[in-house]
Amino acid sequence: MTLVVDIGCPNCGRKRPVRKAGIGRYRCSNCGAEFTQKDVLRR
Repeated sequence: MTLVVDIGCPNCGRKRPVRKAGIGRYRCSNCGAEFTQKDVLRR
């Protein structure tokens, strides 16, 4: 199962749905960047 949530991407800044890419990892549906929750909180 793939979970989709809205998170602001730290790479492109767009707040779009992101897919879980693993435990604690997400992939932006806009630019394809992979990031963690810590990356989002640093922004």
